[in-house]
Amino acid sequence: METGEVALFIDFENVRYGLKNNYGREPDPQMLMAKARKYGPVSQAFAYADFTEHPDYFRRKLEVAGITPRDIPRRSPDVAHKSSSDMAMLMDIIDCLLDRPNVNTLILMTGDSDFIRVVARARNRFSKKVIISGVPGSVSNDLIASADASDPIIEPDWAPLVMPEPAAQPPPAFESSLIPEVSTNGATELSDIERHLIKLIDYLDRTRPYLTFLFVKTHALSPTSQLNLSPMQVDLVLSKFKDRGILRDEVKEQDGRTLRFLYFIREHPLVQNVLRETPSSL
Repeated sequence: METGEVALFIDFENVRYGLKNNYGREPDPQMLMAKARKYGPVSQAFAYADFTEHPDYFRRKLEVAGITPRDIPRRSPDVAHKSSSDMAMLMDIIDCLLDRPNVNTLILMTGDSDFIRVVARARNRFSKKVIISGVPGSVSNDLIASADASDPIIEPDWAPLVMPEPAAQPPPAFESSLIPEVSTNGATELSDIERHLIKLIDYLDRTRPYLTFLFVKTHALSPTSQLNLSPMQVDLVLSKFKDRGILRDEVKEQDGRTLRFLYFIREHPLVQNVLRETPSSL
């Protein structure tokens, strides 16, 4: 029998895109609250996101479920690996640890490894029970290991989406001899969306210190990109670019965090064809 109060913190963007990408579903706030209530009375519940980037009805559904939407506008689209909503959620967790002694259990609905340190601090210094409730397929294993338990956001009858089998991966290093031959204008090799995305990646590669998958995906999904793609479509296009040698990735440590860096192979003939076109207005 669980004792004490429960505090619920929802990284709404992480949960929503995790469900859409892995299960083709939208989050149900009533289900999220019900999961938290298993551990005791919920004294506070917050969902963090820039809600201008999500359908309006989510605010209403969250409030009906007893979850307070915390609308955190992105301070800048240039922030590569730390969103404003992550920082707001982190600060509220700290406030809860300091100001709410009756809260014995923290439910973190996220898969982001950025929360590992606060989870460890909540358990080791404040003797709180921490449950990680994320979407299978989008949760850091280290985050789960840092907590007391994992309680995934899925129902027993949910089946994960079946993704198409990826093509054979090229070697991680760029080798010109392995690049496919293409026509002079490359018109039949790439769709308009793919050409636009290559121009976006080129712009980000020239203007940012480094690229990550999440950073590129965030910009691709932004209304200013005018791509009008779903998160899953962006994932598939970026995977296709990796298959064709336009992108390669490498996992590295950066500032104490494990990130998957993306490297843009601008020597690729398809890329060269796109970059010779009229420069985009990015």
